[in-house]
Amino acid sequence: MLVNLLSNYYHNEIIPHNSPHVSSDDIKVVSESLRTSWLSQGSAVLQFEEQICKYLSDGKSENQLSGVAVSSGTAALFLALKVLEIDEGSEILVPTYACSALLNAVYMAGGIPVPVDVDLLSFNPTVETCANALTAKSAALILTHTFGVPVDTRKYKELGIYIIEDCCQSIGSRYMDKNVGLEGDLSVFSFYATKMITTGQGGMVVSNDSILMDKVRDLRDFDGRDIYNPSFNFQITDFQASLGISQLQRLPLFISKRQNNTQKYIDAIGDNANDILQLGLDDVNTNCFRFVLKLGSKMEACKAIFTNNGITCVSPIANHELLHRYLKLNIDKFPNAEAISKSVLSIPVFPALTDHQVTRITKVLSNLQI
Repeated sequence: MLVNLLSNYYHNEIIPHNSPHVSSDDIKVVSESLRTSWLSQGSAVLQFEEQICKYLSDGKSENQLSGVAVSSGTAALFLALKVLEIDEGSEILVPTYACSALLNAVYMAGGIPVPVDVDLLSFNPTVETCANALTAKSAALILTHTFGVPVDTRKYKELGIYIIEDCCQSIGSRYMDKNVGLEGDLSVFSFYATKMITTGQGGMVVSNDSILMDKVRDLRDFDGRDIYNPSFNFQITDFQASLGISQLQRLPLFISKRQNNTQKYIDAIGDNANDILQLGLDDVNTNCFRFVLKLGSKMEACKAIFTNNGITCVSPIANHELLHRYLKLNIDKFPNAEAISKSVLSIPVFPALTDHQVTRITKVLSNLQI
């Protein structure tokens, strides 16, 4: 009787779309940090900043990366824009297929967001699309590596404006055997609960430009000044940083699990997998932050099949969430983002999935008529 009940439970349990992977080691280091009685920004934050930069630079000190940990990815993006001293009313290019945090940061910094369409294969903005959006007022581009699929940031530097790499979904992704986040003027990262690694809430600005990073740090460290300048309390706590350090140690394992799950899903789909998957450039090694299917008109029917099998799937950026729609711009100028938002379904791929859960997902994928 009990065996049957347990079997039914594991078969019928709802698989969430995403869930953080918090280990006993994570809990231990946070507890140890709390016992020090130093709860605010301190030595653990500095260590976390150093460890992120060491990870991104593959341990190569010549990159001279510097990081500033802050309260969120949005705060990181705002500070990156702020230290570039962009004039009030300057235009900031943003991919329309992205979260609204980009709009919030641009407006907070005094800029005007200019959404651009994205590529149908990678879901990232192209150099050509960005070039066509340039005007005399263009000051910067916030360049996403959507769902962890990298772009070649070097090509966008030819636009002649500042490049802020938005790596909030892409830490651990690589292009031409280099981590993302090394080519822009500044890069920003997020450590929200469902990102690749988590501090609950948190983010970081990273750059090898020491002048810019001193300005970011000056804005974050807001108190105790001889001379007053408007600054901001965007600090992160030591116990959050302790969690981040512990999580970062397991990032290679997280990526490996995501990649293994992804490969099982691809094998289950079969020969036409490339026709319905988000695809990147050659020489790309993605962190597999998302596993998304381009299902066209079958999206809602497929979502219902997953739901009926207890598998939570989401439209990662719904049609009404497209940035050009928030700004009430002409939808005809963003055909690719419009199509993607209406046809893409994201299924669970996070590293905390059990083998049993992965098997359930692959079984549905193998029987899906796509």
